[in-house]
Amino acid sequence: MAPRQGNGSGDSLDGGGALIAASLASRHRATSAFSGVPRARTSAGPPAIAWALVALLLAALGSPVFAQSDDPPHSQRELFHLRDMVAPEESLQSWVGRWVDQTNMLGDWAGLRPLLGRFGIAPTVAWVSDVQGNPIGGKQQALREFDNLSIEVDIDLEKLMRAPGTKFHAGLSLRSGTSLSEIDIGNTFNVAQVCCGATYRLVDVYLEQPFLDDRLNARLGRLSAGDEFMTSPLYWLFVSAGVNGNPAGIFQNAPGMSSYPVATWGARVRVRPTESVYVMAGAFNGDPTLGDNGKHGVDWTMRGPVFAIAEVGYLLNQGTGAPGLPGNYKVGGYYNGGPFPRFLGGAAGEAAPVAQGNAGFYVLADQMIYRGGGANPPSLTPFASLVVAPNAAISTMPIFVNGGVVYRGLIPARANDVAGFAVSYGSFSSDLRESQRLDRRAGVAATIQDYELVFEWSYSIQVARWLAVQPDVQYIVKPGGSSAIPNALVAGVQVSVNF
Repeated sequence: MAPRQGNGSGDSLDGGGALIAASLASRHRATSAFSGVPRARTSAGPPAIAWALVALLLAALGSPVFAQSDDPPHSQRELFHLRDMVAPEESLQSWVGRWVDQTNMLGDWAGLRPLLGRFGIAPTVAWVSDVQGNPIGGKQQALREFDNLSIEVDIDLEKLMRAPGTKFHAGLSLRSGTSLSEIDIGNTFNVAQVCCGATYRLVDVYLEQPFLDDRLNARLGRLSAGDEFMTSPLYWLFVSAGVNGNPAGIFQNAPGMSSYPVATWGARVRVRPTESVYVMAGAFNGDPTLGDNGKHGVDWTMRGPVFAIAEVGYLLNQGTGAPGLPGNYKVGGYYNGGPFPRFLGGAAGEAAPVAQGNAGFYVLADQMIYRGGGANPPSLTPFASLVVAPNAAISTMPIFVNGGVVYRGLIPARANDVAGFAVSYGSFSSDLRESQRLDRRAGVAATIQDYELVFEWSYSIQVARWLAVQPDVQYIVKPGGSSAIPNALVAGVQVSVNF
């Protein structure tokens, strides 16, 4: 499914990077850093589907059809249409080449896609599986799998009902599996992008309306704040929750910040005074219990405190025909209403004093620094983010920083593959550490949390337009913020399929 670009965030992947973002869109819809969802241990069968797909299609890695071109000819109807199976005069190699090169694994769904398209209806079905193990470190060694099946529909109401520019979006999620981070490692930044909230869930249900040639754009309904704010297409190319989706620090300090597959009532307004600048603001129901598995996304009450967020962005060299290298620069701030217990100040046996509301700000940047030549050029793009929640008396993680580089086309024959390296660092509150020391002195078992540091190396192999296989390695220093748990090495693979 296509990642949402409606937030004006831009895309520094450039050129073929748009293809990768579209083909790996399930990553955007499966981000792991959402708040308020208990990490249930729903059982899952062995990841047989993932391994079967890998074994079946690795042979397509050398296919010149996909590796060399972003815009190949589509002279025939897509595969798996009832009238488009292997023709008598067509070789099996040609048939496989066409299959690898089409946008969806199941083609046009026996003609259903073009039929629905006539009415402005565009369905998408995507599946992502993370299979990971920690051979070294953590609380214990294990191999775990978590997966997400997303079903979504976009409806162009201008085509269907003659409502100018109006669009409707709805989505469902089905997740299953067990969490390596929760059960076996004990770290803060989940090692799996697809985690947690193992259940079926209604996700987004919203209307979008552009005004003034999309200079003004509004969304209203059930939204995920993390889909709209403090995000970048580059983040979706990583597996660790420290990077994927949104910089993970905000979820430690703002329980009202929602991210897929959790959506709450909200409204988002974006203004673009120029082609390169946008200003965006949103208000959401900040009730963290709406992410509970038992609510399945259908608890539409509005009893929670407000979560408000605003962002200003500058899109460098992203206009039509812009000659320079593209970049994205964003600055934003948020406010989470509701009570926040202070870490210090309560007398023995008494409840901790409470502050009303918590606030913070963030800075995000990515800038392409190299782009080669040719129709499908390689490119190198560094990125970085800083998330600050200055009130250490109530903020679990006042400072969070991540950064890294993304290299598209590192191997010349694999122009659409993406290599990535990222570092995530979160520093726990000094007041929290002091409260933990006081607990220890009082004879209460307590872990003193300092910081957690994660290194990630990843390589996304674009096997087909509809299939990506991504080996991934992570090294976690001070899991959970303490030396009490041995540093952990995590190795695994992510498989993403667009049906």
